[in-house]
Amino acid sequence: MASIFTRRIGKLMKLAVPLAFLLMLLFPTLASAHAILLRSDPEKDAQLSTPPKQVRMWFSEALNPAFSTAVVINANNVRVDKRDAHVSASDNTEMDVSLSPNLPPAVYIVIYRTDSAVDGHVLRGSFIFYVKNPDGTVPTLNPGSNPGANVLGGGNLTGLYTGQIDGPTLVNLIMVTLVELGAVFWMGAQLWLNFVLALSSEKHQEERSINEEVQRRFERKFSLPTLLVILLANIGVIFGQALNLTGGDVSSAFAPNTLIGLATSGRFGFYWMAREIIVLLAIAITLYMLFSKRRPVAVNSALPLVNLLLGCLLFIAITMSSHAAAVSSNILAFAIIVNWLHLMAAALWVGGMFYIATTYLPVLGKHSLGERARSLATVLPYFSPLAIAGVIIMAITGPFSATFHMTSWSQFIDTAYGRTLAVKILLVGALLVTSAYHVGILRPRVKKEYKKYAYAVARLQTVEEAEVEEGSVTGQATLASQQGTTTTIETNRKTRRLSQQVKLRENRLAGKTRRLERVLRWEPLLGVAVLVCVGLLNAFGGTLTPIGAAAQQQQQKGNKNQPYVTTVRTTDGKFTVTLNVNPDRFGTNVFTVTVVDNSTGKQTTNVGVALYDTMLDMDMGTSNVNLQPDGKGHFTGTDDFSMGGDWQVRIQIRTPDNTLHEATVKLVVPF
Repeated sequence: MASIFTRRIGKLMKLAVPLAFLLMLLFPTLASAHAILLRSDPEKDAQLSTPPKQVRMWFSEALNPAFSTAVVINANNVRVDKRDAHVSASDNTEMDVSLSPNLPPAVYIVIYRTDSAVDGHVLRGSFIFYVKNPDGTVPTLNPGSNPGANVLGGGNLTGLYTGQIDGPTLVNLIMVTLVELGAVFWMGAQLWLNFVLALSSEKHQEERSINEEVQRRFERKFSLPTLLVILLANIGVIFGQALNLTGGDVSSAFAPNTLIGLATSGRFGFYWMAREIIVLLAIAITLYMLFSKRRPVAVNSALPLVNLLLGCLLFIAITMSSHAAAVSSNILAFAIIVNWLHLMAAALWVGGMFYIATTYLPVLGKHSLGERARSLATVLPYFSPLAIAGVIIMAITGPFSATFHMTSWSQFIDTAYGRTLAVKILLVGALLVTSAYHVGILRPRVKKEYKKYAYAVARLQTVEEAEVEEGSVTGQATLASQQGTTTTIETNRKTRRLSQQVKLRENRLAGKTRRLERVLRWEPLLGVAVLVCVGLLNAFGGTLTPIGAAAQQQQQKGNKNQPYVTTVRTTDGKFTVTLNVNPDRFGTNVFTVTVVDNSTGKQTTNVGVALYDTMLDMDMGTSNVNLQPDGKGHFTGTDDFSMGGDWQVRIQIRTPDNTLHEATVKLVVPF
């Protein structure tokens, strides 16, 4: 058995190892980044004497034209663009939008949404430009105003960031779970066919008939329906992605241009299409197997390996469009390989359990107790190496995957992703204990009891055959001797005693067999729960990001943006600074600073105040704004937080003697 199994494992490794190296060689060039605004015309905070005819913007990555757009509004929230925002045909990093002619002097806010064609990440941002009055003065925004709020769905929160099961999150959860359940089950079936049924049939000819029944049952009842579920659920994934992109706007999400754009552009679209093509190829092979009654031997031998290869490719496509790919570029290839191996482990272990419960056990139920017990004792040991390999790989890759996304132990409690991961770990532990119970205790007992039962049956058959032979000889004699009569009585007694022993062994074997089958039938429910957790991990991946933390903070405040207020001392201890950021969200904010001289304990206005804003989660440069005194002891100005997440505000105070005093504030900016 070992040599046969080694040959089969060698075939699997010939598929898996090149695919793993292919992942490492091809995918490090992919970067999980964002399409960040690099420059614009007009520039940010530009003060123009004449109104522009259009706004042009250049970004750090190619844009998905289906979802990248922009609007331009004035201080009264009135749109002044021609609603023709588009990605340039000659440069896919450029987005342009035309403006209404002869714009009057005012403050204008450009609000953009980019969808990176590289990683599918959506980023919203804004900036301001001014058209000056005829006398050369620059218009200003009213203090506390917040033009552009919720433009382009910027204020919508989804479960991706809040950890709540809202509509878009539920759709994504159901579809992602169905895809992964189907893929794990189908791949588990291919592994069973290649490494369990084929091997046990080669070694144990008496199992060939049952194994062929098992194979036919999957081909006729489960292969095509499973692939169709994957195909349709994968289409549902597109709908779920569209709901996320549109902030839950159903009409926009179901628009044909939205769905077609998602399916045909960007990395997500590429790998989504790859999933569909792979599943369609598998469906074509399944139909061929169902309707072709006579197939060449070479084809019969090749089809299981072809399906195995398709399963490996499907796992790659799933991995490349999942949360596993949303990591920094320096660990991207490693993260992808680990996640692919994690899926393979699920197929080896959980997928195999699905196959046992849905396909193998129902076929055994049609056979006698002896055949059932013999098959369980003979065939299941060939599944054990696959299950053990799955357990080991899952135990290794699970923690590695967690370290890619989680940065502290507190996230196990503070985030929906962490709490779901904790539940998944407990479920895997329960699954491991259950598997150990039936592999280490129930199965050996069935095997041992079957040997006793088979031995008792063989003895009974031997005695019955001898009795028949003796009866035949006695019938030919004309006279029966006393000795012959005595022998017949003893033989009958022995037969009855052996019959009772066989009955006893049969009852014991039936009890142990039913107990093992019961565990094997219910064990996959734990596997389903594990894969539901995997779907939740994909749905709640955003709760680990600073954006997710900001969204959860906002939700705790009742989804109402409240000003951010904090008080800090300058590094030299000479001034105490109070910073007010209103409304404390991505987009345009009003910054108000109050400065207290610690030597006198009184507010001072005889200073200059400037702010420097830096995005900490990614390199987006540093913006600068000089605050103006408002005549009430405060310094005020407007600036943009171009996206939600971690920001640093450096407050610089310049005294009349030209000395600089600085204080630094870090804050999490919600949507």
